[in-house]
Amino acid sequence: MSLLSFVAGLGLFLYGMSQLEEALGVLSSGSFRRFLRRSTGNPVTSVLGGTLTTMLVQSSSMVGLLMMALVGAGIIPLANAVGVVLGANLGTTFTGWIVATLGFKLNLAALALPAMGGGALWCVLLARREHWLAWGRMLFGLGLLLFGLDAMKSSMEQVATRFDVSVLQGYPAIVYLLVGVAFTALIQSSSATMMITLSALHTGIVDLPSAAALVIGADLGTTSTLALGGIKASAVKKQLALAHVLINVVTATLAFLGLPLLLSLVDASGVEDPLYQLVAFHSGFNLVGIVLLLPWVKPFSRFLERRFLSSDDDVRTYIQNVAPTLVQESLEAVAREVECLLVKVMALTLRNLKLEPESLRLTLAMQQRLQQAFPSGQRFEESYDEIKRLEGEILEFCGAVQTGVVAPDQVKQVHRYLNAARHGVYAAKSGKDIRQNLAFLRHSEKHTLTAFYQAQVGLQKQRLTELGTLLEAHYQPAHLRTELGRLQEQVRQSHRDTEQTLFVQGLHDGADEQETSTLLNVNRELKAALDNFALALGCLRLEDAELVD
Repeated sequence: MSLLSFVAGLGLFLYGMSQLEEALGVLSSGSFRRFLRRSTGNPVTSVLGGTLTTMLVQSSSMVGLLMMALVGAGIIPLANAVGVVLGANLGTTFTGWIVATLGFKLNLAALALPAMGGGALWCVLLARREHWLAWGRMLFGLGLLLFGLDAMKSSMEQVATRFDVSVLQGYPAIVYLLVGVAFTALIQSSSATMMITLSALHTGIVDLPSAAALVIGADLGTTSTLALGGIKASAVKKQLALAHVLINVVTATLAFLGLPLLLSLVDASGVEDPLYQLVAFHSGFNLVGIVLLLPWVKPFSRFLERRFLSSDDDVRTYIQNVAPTLVQESLEAVAREVECLLVKVMALTLRNLKLEPESLRLTLAMQQRLQQAFPSGQRFEESYDEIKRLEGEILEFCGAVQTGVVAPDQVKQVHRYLNAARHGVYAAKSGKDIRQNLAFLRHSEKHTLTAFYQAQVGLQKQRLTELGTLLEAHYQPAHLRTELGRLQEQVRQSHRDTEQTLFVQGLHDGADEQETSTLLNVNRELKAALDNFALALGCLRLEDAELVD
C-alpha cells in the first residue's frame, strides 16, 4: 500500500503543480513578461529577473520556454536570455525552502482539503471569466500539491519503518546522481524530485550526501524539457536549449566534484536540520554556478550563435521562433519580420538602380542590413521571389495567430502589419516592372535618356535615404506622420514636375514617341514605389487613426 500511496501522491503532486503553473501563467502572464523585458537590459539584471520570475511562477521550465519565445521574436538578445536561464536555476530552489519550512512542520492534510474544496467550488461557481477561473485553479492546484506531498511523506514514513535502509547504503554518489537525472527527465519536474528527496531524507531512507547527489541529478534532468522543445525548433531555440544543457552540466559537474567541500561549508554555517542543509546546498551550488558563469555569458552567447545556423532556404527571421498562441510575442515578431521585408524591398530597389548601400547617408548598421538582405550572387528575380515568399509566410503566421484568443485591438494590429507587408511588395513590384526600362535608359546612347535616368536616380537616392532613416529610427508617431506626409508630398510634386516636363519637351528634346512613353512609365512607377514604401512604413509604425493617406 505504501507504494500505491507514493505513486498516487506523486500523481496528485504533479497534476497540482501543472494546475498551479497554468493558473499562475494566466494571472501573471502579462505582468511577468513585461517584468522580464524590463529586467533583461544586461546579463546581471537578466539573472535577477530570471530568479525572481521563477520564484513567482515556480517553474524554471516555464520560464525557459517563455525565453525561447522572447528571444526568438527578437525582443531580447540571446545573451540576456542565457542570463535568465542562469537565474531560473536559482529561483527554482525556492520551492525546496517552502517545503522544508512548512511541508514537514505542518499538518498538510488539514490544509489540503480546504484548499481543494474551496478551489473546486470557485471553479464551478465563479468560472465566468478566464481570470476568475485561474484563481480557483490556483487554489485547487495548491490543495492537490499539498495533498500529494502529504501522501508521499506518509508513504515514505511507512517505508522507513518496514525497510532496511542499509540496502541503500554503500552505493557511490554517482548512482544517486544518475537516478536523479533519469527520474526528473521521466516526470519532467525537478520540484517533484526535490520533494521526494526531502521526504526520503526526513524519514532517514537516504543520508545527506546521497540526497545532495539526487538533487544535483534533478538539476541535470530538468534540462530535458528545453532540450525536447529544441529538437525540431528554429536555430535560436536550439541555441537556448543548448545553453540550458551546458550551463546545468557545468554547474552540476562543479557541484558533484565539490560535494564534500560544499556540504562541509553548509555544516559549518550552523544549520543543523538536514532538510535545511539540503535546500541550502541546492541554492548554494546554483549560486556558485551563477558567480562563476556570469562573466562568460556574452562570449558563451557568441559561441552559441555560431551553432545551428538557419538554412538559407528559410526566408523568415523571427516568426518561426514564436508559437502563435503567444499573441503579444507573435505580434512583436510579425512587426520585426515586416521590417525585415521592407529592408529587403529597399535593398532590391538599390540593386535595380545600381546604387550601393554606402551611397545612402545611413548608419553603418543599416548599410550592413541592406548589404546582407540577400545571399551573395542571388539573381534579381530570385530576390523578388524571396520577398513574395516572406509575405506569404507572414500571412500564414498571422492567420494562425488569429485562430486563438485575440483582442480586438490586436486584430487591428495584425491587419496593419499585413497591409504594411502588402504595400512593401507593391513597392518591389513597381521596381520589378520597370527593370528592363531602367536598363534601356542606363545604356542608351541618347543624352536625353541618360540625363533623365541620372536625374531620377539622384531623386530616388535622396528619398530612399530619408525612408531608410525613418525605417531604422523609431520616432514618436506625430513626428513620423509629419515626416512621411512631407516626403509623400515631395514625391508627388517631383512626379508632377517630371511629367509636365515630358509632356512639353519630350518629343522635342531627343526622345521619340515610344521613348517618351517609357519615360512617363518609369516616372509613374518610381513614384508608386516610393508611395507604397511610405504607406508600408506608416502601417507598420502608426495606429489606424494616424496613417498617412
